[in-house]
Amino acid sequence: MLKADIDQLNKLASVLDGVGKDVDDIDVRTGAGLLADALPGCEISQACTQAGEFVEGAYLRVAARMRQVAAITTDCAQKFNTTDAEFARRMNEIDVTPVGRR
Repeated sequence: MLKADIDQLNKLASVLDGVGKDVDDIDVRTGAGLLADALPGCEISQACTQAGEFVEGAYLRVAARMRQVAAITTDCAQKFNTTDAEFARRMNEIDVTPVGRR
């Protein structure tokens, strides 16, 4: 009735959730933290370690946003499906049929 492609919405939600997981799995701090061992006492390694923390924090926020959009998309797909079924049920209750189906 509403012509929403619920399967495609669910696929999109799955892809977005996967992207969120993949981004969340990126480990920046460990690599940046290893510079302190390679360059003991060097201020550059401290700056790189801090930059690694900031970059990883940004990645975590991107991952959280992807998961948030995935959850919203899943919710919309469920609501479209429910609304479509509810609309069809109510139309059937009052004996409304699409043109050409009598």
